[in-house]
Amino acid sequence: MTGEYPGTALEVRAALADWYAVLHVSGEFRGDEHLGARLRDEMAALPMPDPPFLVLDLAGVSSWDSWAIGAIISTAKRVMTNGGGFAVAASPADLLAHCRRTGVERVFGFHETVEQAAEELRPGH
Repeated sequence: MTGEYPGTALEVRAALADWYAVLHVSGEFRGDEHLGARLRDEMAALPMPDPPFLVLDLAGVSSWDSWAIGAIISTAKRVMTNGGGFAVAASPADLLAHCRRTGVERVFGFHETVEQAAEELRPGH
């Protein structure tokens, strides 16, 4: 799903990888109060594992704001409330630093790659 909003260019692409799902986010992850809903809609379109395991891949993100943080948290809550696991991969350095300062990093893992994030989420790990 690709969205066009004034001042933003964001693409969200969903994929299944073995026993977990990945949401690949690229572009400007900001300026849109509906970011959380967009991520939710992409998740809903996937045949998610039960319980759900989701990696949010931010490798392509060029900019972000507080709406992005809210979208990440709401997506994590949605997955974790259903007994699943959630992790972030390839977060921009400034976003990771912000999440460390605010304590968001203590709620779920941040990893350099999708593969590292998936390994942490692997059941029985």
